Amino acid sequence: MRPTGRASPEVQRIYHRGLGLPWIACILIYCALAERQVKSTVAFPEGGRSWTRPVCALSVVANAGRKNPASNVPNSLASGAVTRASLGRPLHAYPEDQREIEPNGGTILLEVEPPSAKREIATVSDFGPPPQSAPKIDWNRARVLGLSILVGMLSGLNISAFKLAIDFIRDLSYGSEFAEHFPVFCIPVLGGLGVGALLLMGGDFPPGLRGVTREVDSDVVSFCAVNNDEEDRGNTFSMAQRFSRKSFAAVVTLGTGNSLGPEGPAVEAGMSVSRLCMSATGYPFAASKGEISDVVSRVERSRLLLACGAAAGVSAGFNAPLSGVFFALEIVQKSLPTSIGVSSKDENSKICVEAEPLGSESINISAILLASVTSALISELVLGKELALRISSYEFVSPLAELPLYLLLGVLSGLVAALFSGLAQQSKAIFEGTKGPKPVQEVFQNMPLWLKPSLGGLTCGLIGTMFPQVLFFGYETLNSLLSSTDIPTAELFMLLGIKAFSTAVAAASGLVGGTFAPSLFLGGMLGAGFHNVVLDLLQSAQQSIPAWKELEQPILMSGVPAYAMVGAASVLAALFRAPLTASLLLFECTRDYDVILPLMASAGVASLIGDVVEEALEEQKRELDAVSWGDLASIGTTQDDEVCRVEWDDR
Repeated sequence: MRPTGRASPEVQRIYHRGLGLPWIACILIYCALAERQVKSTVAFPEGGRSWTRPVCALSVVANAGRKNPASNVPNSLASGAVTRASLGRPLHAYPEDQREIEPNGGTILLEVEPPSAKREIATVSDFGPPPQSAPKIDWNRARVLGLSILVGMLSGLNISAFKLAIDFIRDLSYGSEFAEHFPVFCIPVLGGLGVGALLLMGGDFPPGLRGVTREVDSDVVSFCAVNNDEEDRGNTFSMAQRFSRKSFAAVVTLGTGNSLGPEGPAVEAGMSVSRLCMSATGYPFAASKGEISDVVSRVERSRLLLACGAAAGVSAGFNAPLSGVFFALEIVQKSLPTSIGVSSKDENSKICVEAEPLGSESINISAILLASVTSALISELVLGKELALRISSYEFVSPLAELPLYLLLGVLSGLVAALFSGLAQQSKAIFEGTKGPKPVQEVFQNMPLWLKPSLGGLTCGLIGTMFPQVLFFGYETLNSLLSSTDIPTAELFMLLGIKAFSTAVAAASGLVGGTFAPSLFLGGMLGAGFHNVVLDLLQSAQQSIPAWKELEQPILMSGVPAYAMVGAASVLAALFRAPLTASLLLFECTRDYDVILPLMASAGVASLIGDVVEEALEEQKRELDAVSWGDLASIGTTQDDEVCRVEWDDR
C-alpha cells in the first residue's frame, strides 16, 4: 500500500520541466510534413482477393485525363476520363476478373468515367516502378502546424493574463479596505452591474463553443461567402473588440465571486485567438469557385484551428495538455458538423460534401497536440508549475473490490448531472420570461437585459453570506473540500444542492462563466457524501450481524478524497458527455495509475446514464407536447360539442 498517489520526484521534475515535449514536437512536425508512401488497394467485390501497389499507381491513375498526365499512363486511360481513384474511392475490379494479380504483370479491369466510356484494360506493368525520391515537404501542412503553434502561444498568454486579471479583481473586491465599505452580498451584485454595463456598451456577447462553430459553418452555406473572404479579414479589429468585451465580463463575474468557473471562458478565449489568427492571416485562403474540394479543405482547416484553440484553452486552464487534446477530440468534434452543404452556381441545387471526422488524419492530431503543449508551456512559464487542482494524500485500498461502489457512484453522478442540466434550463426559461407564474413571466419579459446579471449576482451574494464555499475563489475552496475528511454528510449534500441552484441562476441571468469548475464541485460533494453514507451503512451492518461483529476487523475502504475525486470526474463526464477528458484531467492532477480504473469505470457509467436520462426526458416532452396540443385539444372540442348539442335539445 502506497502512502500517497504521487509519482517519484524525478518523474515530476521531468514532467514539469517538459524536457521530452520539444522532442515530441519535433517528431510530430517531421511525421506530419513528410509525405508517406501510401499504398492503394485494388479491391475485388463480393469476397474476392485484394492486391496492393505503391503510391505511384494511385497517383498515375488519379492523373488520368488531366492536361499533363504522367508519361507511363496507358493511352487507354489518358482519353479525358477521370477514374474513381481521383474521387478518393478504391479501384474496383469487375467480378469476372477475380484472380490474383502478380506485382510485375497481369491485367486489371478498371471502371472509368463518364459512364459512356468503354471499359478499358490496363496492365500492371504499364504503371512502372515506384519512384525512389526523398520525402517532400508539404508547405500547406507546414502552414497549418505553424498556425497551431501560434494559436497555442497566444492562447497561453491570453489565458494567463485572464487568470491574473481575475486574481486582481478578487483581491480588490474582497480586500480589507474595500470590504469594509460594502457588505459581502453586494460584491457579486457589483459584478453583475459590470456585466450589464458591458452589454450596454456593445450589445450581446459573442457566442460560445457551439455558436462559434455555427458561425464558421455559416460561411460555407453561401458559395460566394466562401470565395469572398475579405469581410472576415477586414473585421479583425471588431472581432477582437467583441472577444475582449466577453473576456472582461468573465473577469468581472469571476473576480467578484459569482458561482461560475473560468474554464468555459478560457476555451472560448482559445477559440477566439484561433479565429483572430485566421482572420489576420487570411488562412484558410478563399476557395476557387470551380473546386468544391477547395471549399471542403477550407472548412476542415477552419474547424481544425478552432479545435486547436479549444485544446489550448483547457491545457492552459488546468495545466493539463493531455486533457486539452482529448477535450478537442471528444467534445469539440461533437459540436462540429460532419458534413456541409455548398451552393453551386445553380442556386436551386445543393451539393452535400462529406467531411472527414476531426482527428482522423495525422495532421489533425499533430496540430492539436502542438497547440495544447505550447499553451501549457507558456502558461507554466507565466503562472508557474502549480496545478489548478491539488489533491492531498489519498489511497485506494482495493480498487477492484470497490468497483461496484464506483459504478454506483457513476449512476448517481449521471442523475445529478441530469438534474443540474434540467435546473439550468428551467432557470434560463424563467429569466427569458417563458416559464413560471404569469406575474413572474411579465416581470422578466419587461426587465432590461442589462439588469438581469445583477439579479443573478444578488442571488449568489445572498447565498454566499451563509455558505461562502459556493462562491468562486479560484480552486482553493474546491481543493480544501476535496481534501477534507471531517465535513458532516448533511453539510456535503446541502452544499451540493445550493451550489447547483446558485450556478444555474448565475448562468441563466447572463453572467459570463463556465460550468467546468462547478461540475467538479458538485461531483466532489457527491463523492464525499456517498463515501460517508456507504461507510455508515457498512458499520451499521457490521454491528447488527453477530458473525461479522465477532471478527473485529475494521472496514477497509478508500478515503473521502478518493471518492470525492472519482465523483468530480463522473459528474464532469456526465455533464459534458466526455468520460475520457474527465478521467485524464483527474489523472494528470494526481499522476497515479491506480486512479485509472475507478475514474474510467465511474465516468463511463455516468456519461451513459446522462445520455439515457436525457433521451428519456426528451421522449417524455415530445409525448406531453403531443397530448397537450393534439389529443387534449381534440378531446376538449368533442366534449364542448356534446355539451352544446345537449343544451340545444333541452331547448
